[in-house]
Amino acid sequence: MATIAQIREGIATNLATIADVQVSAYMLAQPTPPAIHVLPGEISYDRASARGLDEVTMLVQAFVAFSSDIGAQKRLDTMLAPSGAGSVKAAIESDPTLGGTVSDLHVRSASGYRSLLVEGRGLVLVVEWTVYIMA
Repeated sequence: MATIAQIREGIATNLATIADVQVSAYMLAQPTPPAIHVLPGEISYDRASARGLDEVTMLVQAFVAFSSDIGAQKRLDTMLAPSGAGSVKAAIESDPTLGGTVSDLHVRSASGYRSLLVEGRGLVLVVEWTVYIMA
Protein backbone atom coordinates (compact mmCIF):
# COMPACT_ATOMS: atom_id res chain seq x y z
CA MET A 1 0.00 0.00 0.00
CA ALA A 2 1.08 3.54 -0.66
CA THR A 3 1.94 5.54 2.42
CA ILE A 4 -0.20 8.47 3.51
CA ALA A 5 2.76 10.73 2.68
CA GLN A 6 2.96 9.35 -0.88
CA ILE A 7 -0.77 9.88 -1.38
CA ARG A 8 -0.68 13.45 -0.01
CA GLU A 9 2.36 14.33 -2.11
CA GLY A 10 0.84 12.76 -5.23
CA ILE A 11 -2.36 14.78 -4.84
CA ALA A 12 -0.32 17.95 -4.26
CA THR A 13 1.69 17.24 -7.41
CA ASN A 14 -1.55 16.94 -9.41
CA LEU A 15 -2.85 20.19 -7.87
CA ALA A 16 0.35 22.08 -8.74
CA THR A 17 -1.03 22.48 -12.28
CA ILE A 18 -3.49 25.11 -11.00
CA ALA A 19 -1.94 28.53 -11.62
CA ASP A 20 -1.25 31.11 -8.93
CA VAL A 21 -2.14 28.95 -5.92
CA GLN A 22 0.05 27.93 -2.98
CA VAL A 23 -0.19 24.11 -2.81
CA SER A 24 0.97 21.96 0.10
CA ALA A 25 0.75 18.23 0.70
CA TYR A 26 0.58 19.08 4.40
CA MET A 27 -1.64 21.31 6.51
CA LEU A 28 -0.65 24.96 6.37
CA ALA A 29 -0.69 26.71 9.76
CA GLN A 30 -1.12 30.12 8.11
CA PRO A 31 -2.08 29.69 4.46
CA THR A 32 -1.45 32.61 2.13
CA PRO A 33 -4.59 32.71 -0.01
CA PRO A 34 -5.20 31.45 -2.53
CA ALA A 35 -3.93 28.19 -1.08
CA ILE A 36 -4.72 24.49 -1.13
CA HIS A 37 -3.61 21.83 1.34
CA VAL A 38 -4.22 18.08 1.72
CA LEU A 39 -5.41 16.39 4.93
CA PRO A 40 -5.95 12.71 5.72
CA GLY A 41 -9.52 11.61 6.30
CA GLU A 42 -11.06 8.25 7.12
CA ILE A 43 -9.13 5.05 6.31
CA SER A 44 -10.70 1.60 5.96
CA TYR A 45 -7.96 -1.02 6.27
CA ASP A 46 -7.82 -4.55 4.83
CA ARG A 47 -10.70 -4.28 2.36
CA ALA A 48 -9.15 -7.22 0.52
CA SER A 49 -7.38 -10.20 2.07
CA ALA A 50 -3.70 -10.23 2.99
CA ARG A 51 -3.42 -6.42 3.05
CA GLY A 52 -4.60 -6.35 -0.57
CA LEU A 53 -6.50 -3.06 -0.45
CA ASP A 54 -7.11 -0.08 1.82
CA GLU A 55 -9.70 2.62 1.14
CA VAL A 56 -8.33 6.04 1.98
CA THR A 57 -10.22 9.32 2.07
CA MET A 58 -8.28 12.55 1.73
CA LEU A 59 -9.64 16.05 2.25
CA VAL A 60 -8.45 18.86 0.02
CA GLN A 61 -9.14 22.35 1.31
CA ALA A 62 -8.86 25.54 -0.73
CA PHE A 63 -8.71 29.02 0.80
CA VAL A 64 -9.27 32.35 -0.93
CA ALA A 65 -9.03 35.78 0.67
CA PHE A 66 -12.44 37.27 1.35
CA SER A 67 -11.30 40.84 0.82
CA SER A 68 -13.42 41.12 -2.33
CA ASP A 69 -16.93 39.71 -2.14
CA ILE A 70 -17.34 38.87 -5.81
CA GLY A 71 -13.71 38.14 -6.73
CA ALA A 72 -13.26 35.53 -3.98
CA GLN A 73 -16.42 33.73 -4.99
CA LYS A 74 -15.51 33.76 -8.69
CA ARG A 75 -12.14 32.18 -7.83
CA LEU A 76 -13.84 29.43 -5.82
CA ASP A 77 -16.43 28.93 -8.57
CA THR A 78 -13.56 28.21 -10.97
CA MET A 79 -12.05 25.75 -8.48
CA LEU A 80 -15.45 24.04 -8.02
CA ALA A 81 -15.98 23.55 -11.75
CA PRO A 82 -15.86 19.87 -12.80
CA SER A 83 -13.36 20.65 -15.56
CA GLY A 84 -11.03 23.37 -16.79
CA ALA A 85 -7.60 24.72 -15.97
CA GLY A 86 -8.64 25.99 -12.52
CA SER A 87 -10.73 22.94 -11.54
CA VAL A 88 -9.56 21.20 -8.37
CA LYS A 89 -11.47 18.03 -9.36
CA ALA A 90 -9.87 17.90 -12.80
CA ALA A 91 -6.39 18.55 -11.39
CA ILE A 92 -6.67 15.84 -8.71
CA GLU A 93 -8.00 13.31 -11.23
CA SER A 94 -5.40 14.18 -13.90
CA ASP A 95 -3.31 11.19 -12.75
CA PRO A 96 -5.68 8.79 -10.95
CA THR A 97 -2.84 6.46 -9.95
CA LEU A 98 -0.64 9.23 -8.49
CA GLY A 99 2.33 8.05 -10.49
CA GLY A 100 1.51 4.38 -9.93
CA THR A 101 1.38 4.56 -6.12
CA VAL A 102 -2.39 3.85 -5.84
CA SER A 103 -4.89 1.73 -7.77
CA ASP A 104 -7.35 4.54 -8.45
CA LEU A 105 -8.87 7.72 -7.07
CA HIS A 106 -11.78 10.01 -7.71
CA VAL A 107 -13.20 13.16 -6.23
CA ARG A 108 -16.48 12.25 -4.54
CA SER A 109 -17.83 15.62 -3.44
CA ALA A 110 -17.18 19.26 -2.64
CA SER A 111 -18.58 21.20 0.27
CA GLY A 112 -20.21 24.56 -0.06
CA TYR A 113 -18.48 27.77 0.92
CA ARG A 114 -17.77 28.56 4.52
CA SER A 115 -15.92 31.46 6.06
CA LEU A 116 -12.99 31.06 8.42
CA LEU A 117 -10.91 33.55 10.35
CA VAL A 118 -7.20 32.78 9.89
CA GLU A 119 -4.88 34.41 12.40
CA GLY A 120 -2.72 37.01 10.71
CA ARG A 121 -4.61 36.63 7.40
CA GLY A 122 -8.16 37.74 8.17
CA LEU A 123 -11.36 36.26 6.81
CA VAL A 124 -11.06 33.58 4.10
CA LEU A 125 -13.57 31.49 2.19
CA VAL A 126 -12.97 27.74 2.31
CA VAL A 127 -14.18 24.83 0.19
CA GLU A 128 -13.34 21.18 0.91
CA TRP A 129 -13.22 18.27 -1.56
CA THR A 130 -13.45 14.63 -0.51
CA VAL A 131 -11.14 12.32 -2.49
CA TYR A 132 -11.64 8.53 -2.42
CA ILE A 133 -8.51 6.44 -3.02
CA MET A 134 -8.05 2.71 -3.44
CA ALA A 135 -4.53 1.95 -2.27
